Amino acid sequence: MTAWQSWEEYRRDEEWIKELPKGGDLPWALFYPADYSIGAASLGYQYVFQTLRELGAAAERFFASPVPYRSADADTMLERFPVITASIAYECDVPVFFRWLKGAGVPLRPEEREKGGFPVVGMGGALTYINPLVASGVCDFVVLGDGMDVMGEIAGVLRRYGGGSREKLWRELAAVPTVFVPPVHVREGLGNSKLRIARELSLDGPYPMHSVWTTPRGTFGKTLLIELQRGCARSCAYCTLPRCFGRMRFRKFEAVGKALDDVTARFDVPQVGLVTPEAGDYPFITPLLAKLREKGAGVSFASLRLDRLTEDMITAMSESGRRSVTVAPETGSDRLRFACGKKFTNDLVVEKLAMARSLGIDKAKLYLMTGLPGETDCDIEAVASMCRRIIGETGLALTLSVNPFVPKPRTPWSGENFAGSRTIKAKYEKIKKEVRSITKKTPQLRLTGIKEAEAEFRLAWYGYKESAALAAAVENGGARLPEANREEAAEEIAKFI
Repeated sequence: MTAWQSWEEYRRDEEWIKELPKGGDLPWALFYPADYSIGAASLGYQYVFQTLRELGAAAERFFASPVPYRSADADTMLERFPVITASIAYECDVPVFFRWLKGAGVPLRPEEREKGGFPVVGMGGALTYINPLVASGVCDFVVLGDGMDVMGEIAGVLRRYGGGSREKLWRELAAVPTVFVPPVHVREGLGNSKLRIARELSLDGPYPMHSVWTTPRGTFGKTLLIELQRGCARSCAYCTLPRCFGRMRFRKFEAVGKALDDVTARFDVPQVGLVTPEAGDYPFITPLLAKLREKGAGVSFASLRLDRLTEDMITAMSESGRRSVTVAPETGSDRLRFACGKKFTNDLVVEKLAMARSLGIDKAKLYLMTGLPGETDCDIEAVASMCRRIIGETGLALTLSVNPFVPKPRTPWSGENFAGSRTIKAKYEKIKKEVRSITKKTPQLRLTGIKEAEAEFRLAWYGYKESAALAAAVENGGARLPEANREEAAEEIAKFI
């Protein structure tokens, strides 16, 4: 099967996307550093694609696989695009982006691209809220945070550039609010007097609200994703949401209802996914679930917090044919959970899961962390105790997904220690031993790879120098990630965002 035939089949499966303008002025390659199935399901990636097309840009989508250097939209070769940007949500996607550029023959350093007339390279996405410096050694520009409302200005600057002076381009981009230009800002030490994160989410526009396309080949299948809110009012010590993504703000119920009416009038919508930091915090969740029930649409939730879990939410899941619920107690110890910022007890965990069981749920997935500040062997043993109690009192089948704690910039626990591979391995062994001791309906155990967690930690604390060193390592074929300096990175991050 040729690349063209492959993408042709993918395009036939995509619904709604054909309604977008084709664009024409300014060819723009929009890259997602993962497989098509993951990238096609990214709501932020879809928003940017839609916005660029509506601005008249000839935006086309690229993915790490199955065909990395031909667009999914028209099988266009990457070399025909003067602008390349990546949507990056996760630290470990940055080396993927760098390697993809190298594989395409695009020099990684901005100065080298300037000399050879190579494409302008940019980045946006969730990672820019936390640490935009991770890719600063490669990017000509980085769009910080909620940057949709400045895309028109950015496109205007790039259109005027037309392959002219790269220095002039950098200067013009640096003048756009929320745009970080490493060749200017890092070189000249400019701080946040010229840079800000656009934290406001317009309730009725210009920010899109729901999926631009759905496809059975995507992670969420034909589910229509609707974004209900951004930001968080809570203060979990490990989480980037409260301090990096702005205050909590909501879509108006009337606007969400109108969007639902519009989409369901034109397309079959078997399932709706509610995208929120915490669905139970959305003030209109009850009438929204009632509206979805009236439309006969199933429902899924991006995030469920145990202390906000209601019968209405579980009933909506059960009526949609779902038999599993995913929650995040983080640990089996009340003491340690409270230290994390989650102020609910194991009693409430069991109570809510028992409620879910009574409403037709028979499986539960629990997200847990290990290596947390102050964690002891007793806290790990408490995980097994909590699981025994859940199984004994609810009969639910359990899956435990365990992740090492990774301290991130700009969080309350940003200065805490990362446990390291030897300690995490020992903790994993103890967790496995404790879980195996549960002989009745032994939970399934899924442990995040230690090497991946180490890479995530190191990359999370990259400043400009480390990013440039990573680019050099990739260009030289190296696989080892350069070391990071957390203190320097923290100062640099605070300066530039």
